[in-house]
Parts: sequence; C-alpha cells; structure tokens
Amino acid sequence: MKKLAALLFFVATLFTGTNAFALVDIDGRYWLTTMDDKIKSGTTGDTINLVDDLGVDDQENFFDVRATLELGSHKLRYGFMPLSWEGVKTVSAPVTFNGGSFSGVVTTKLDIAYHRLGYEYDIIDTLNNRLGVIFEIKYFDIDASLTDTATRTASVKAPVPTIGIAAQAGLPFLLSVGGEITGISLGSAAWLVDAEAGVNFKPAPFVVVSGGYRLLKLHLDYDDDLADISVQGPFVMLRADF
Repeated sequence: MKKLAALLFFVATLFTGTNAFALVDIDGRYWLTTMDDKIKSGTTGDTINLVDDLGVDDQENFFDVRATLELGSHKLRYGFMPLSWEGVKTVSAPVTFNGGSFSGVVTTKLDIAYHRLGYEYDIIDTLNNRLGVIFEIKYFDIDASLTDTATRTASVKAPVPTIGIAAQAGLPFLLSVGGEITGISLGSAAWLVDAEAGVNFKPAPFVVVSGGYRLLKLHLDYDDDLADISVQGPFVMLRADF
C-alpha cells in the first residue's frame, strides 16, 4: 500500500508539473444482482451449480467503491467490490467437492474479493464527450466452502490483465450516457468480461448521479479447479469530484 501511494504521488507530481489538471473522483455503487455459476474442485470433484444443486440464493446486492485520479487525459483507477453468496439445502445425492463427499443438510458459501487497478487514456475528452482506452489488472480472491458434518474449502487467487474502452456522450439537461467494457480471453482456460452502461445526471458541479446495468462474467479453469460465474443486474451510483 505504501508503494502504491508513493507511485500515485509521483505520477500526480509529474503531471501537475506539466500543467495538467488533477482531480479525484470517488464513487459508490449499489448493484442489484442475479448470479449463475458452476464450480469444481479436485480431480474427482463434481461440476456443481450452486443455485440449482445447493440452494444458494442467486439474488444478492453489493456495494462497489471506486477512486480515480484524473491527470488531464490520463487517469489512474482503483476499485474494490466484495461479493458473497450462501445457501442451505438438503442434498439427497452426494456431492463431491475438493476430495470430500457431502450429503444431507449442506451449507455453502462463495466469497469473492474483486480488486481493479488500472490506467485510462482519453483520446477524446471535450464538451462532456469522452472516448478512452483502459489497461487494467483485475485481481480475484475466491473462496468456496461446503459444510455438512465437516467442511471443505477451495481457494483461487487470480490476477487477470485486461484491456477495454470507455465512452461518454453529452446530452441536454445536464444528462449524459456512457459505459465501459474491459476483458480478455485466454482461450478455454480463462476469460473475463466486465461491462456496464448507464445514464448520468449532474445536478451540481461536483456531483453525479447515475443508473444503469452491469454484467460481470468470469471463467477460470486451472489445474483441477473451475469457477464459471456470471453476475448481472441494474445499479445506482453516486460520485463526488474533489
């Protein structure tokens, strides 16, 4: 964290020295989601749909916090979102997960810590219109556990480099529409798409309120573990500029 803070300070000083305008944006989002998934752990593990097979609630709401340091056409971005699902179901046919067999009343948890650190360069940035390219490292810390009379846990930690684009078009009455999409494909082993679009309203010079729709799809197939997760739904956002 100290190294990251020092890097941000150095870059801010560098661009400020070239008369770039520095601005910090902080935004918080509330995301109303529906989830679909498949997971597998171990060479003999079953491919499990947590919702259908283990009764995990597929509708959860999450907070997403982001910070952006704007340096003229250059932006440094960081975001963090914790995701968590759980469920309890009586399972008649045994389920194999990470070397263990589960039946009877099974409690399931899936936790994902989703970090994003990236750089955006705006090719166009004028009159509330914007078009930029994004280079971002996304880091997923995934923990899944099943419990009946015993507990088995599987963890996957995966940094994923992505590229993408961001765009915004100004409209009358303090409105704009915009969105972004980032992702990557590494064939059948891993692929990722994180996309959103929304309508923005700017009631005050340093405040933006937005509403839109977001889709996050993650597929990781590494060694004997599989995480195939799709999360989507509407969101609302409040952003403050400093």
